[in-house]
Amino acid sequence: MQAVCFHFQLSQPYRLRTYRFFDINEKHDYFDDYQNQYITNRLAERCYLPANQMLLELNEELGEKMKCSFSISGTSLELFRQYRPEVIDSFQKLYQAHAIEITGNTYSHSLAALHNKSSFLEQIRLQKELLREIFDMEPVSFCNTECVYSDEIGEWLYESGYRIVLTEGAKHILGWKSPGYLYCNPYQPDLLLMLRNYSLSDDIEFRFSACDWDQYPLTAEKFMGFLRNTPDGVPMINIYIDYETLGEFHTMDTGIFDFFKSLFRIIAQSDDFYLISPSDVLKMDLKPATLHVPWPISGSGEEKDTSEWIGNELQEEAFSQLYKLEDFYNNSTNKEAKNAWLYLQGVDHFDYMATRWFPKQSVRKNFEVYSSPYQAFINFMNVVNDIELQLKK
Repeated sequence: MQAVCFHFQLSQPYRLRTYRFFDINEKHDYFDDYQNQYITNRLAERCYLPANQMLLELNEELGEKMKCSFSISGTSLELFRQYRPEVIDSFQKLYQAHAIEITGNTYSHSLAALHNKSSFLEQIRLQKELLREIFDMEPVSFCNTECVYSDEIGEWLYESGYRIVLTEGAKHILGWKSPGYLYCNPYQPDLLLMLRNYSLSDDIEFRFSACDWDQYPLTAEKFMGFLRNTPDGVPMINIYIDYETLGEFHTMDTGIFDFFKSLFRIIAQSDDFYLISPSDVLKMDLKPATLHVPWPISGSGEEKDTSEWIGNELQEEAFSQLYKLEDFYNNSTNKEAKNAWLYLQGVDHFDYMATRWFPKQSVRKNFEVYSSPYQAFINFMNVVNDIELQLKK
């Protein structure tokens, strides 16, 4: 039998107000309360509440056979607490029913791992504290922002107590090998790696509603055929997608909810497949193979690198200037400014500055608020400069 792991990622950012050069120092409420409330409510109604209810019903029907996992950024949880606390209630019910596993993540869906160890560990620490507060749990598995991973990042995660990392099955790293095997970090062999099958993941996330796709419409039965086409002997099939795929990227009238209901039922009742959560691999009799990842990979684009967010001069400058404030953050007692610096690390802010188009950029297509990447950069840098002044006070 082959194990199937479904992992869903939630990563709502705090969205910035639009500022001009001459007015930002007058007020320091950098974040757009209206947009934050509107989008949180929109996603709660379209995705989070109905999708969580669907999973609860499947758990009642299928019992312990129903399994999946989530990474939920700290900023998402903070926005839920502020605007839609019933979303947190629904996740708590799922967790208490043992229907889901919650993995570690960065607090603000941050690219801090690409800067340095200390800023990354601060993001991990804050996220652990929040998960402990809301779910009374300590995660053993970790899914970094956009599946970003390297050998060095893996070592940092192992030092932080994690034993499993979910990352991308990048072809240029795997070569001829399959993402369906279990791998490990070369320097910390007890750190296990579960690699995303991006072809099957993208079939759902990007192609489900694509009328020009030769496999449209995608049904649960057809997707089961895709699963059966994986080579014999491959122990796992790992499917990682954004949770907003359900109801937002593909609206309810596309049949996406019915698709998942049928798919989970078929897998749970199958003689050939079964559902797992990431921590289940610790109990599986699998010998991991060493996988070297000398440079950071991600789940982005065909390149599976980090160029979507730090790939042009605007992004590089914004990234550099933002993290120059790390020492000011560490020494400041201004809680509001410190939170603002954390929120600015969200990957979406760099996504808005991208000057080339990726199919992965569903965030930009659904929630873009800037007329150009240059406007996004100018607005971001205005806020960075003002936060620097506040942190120094």
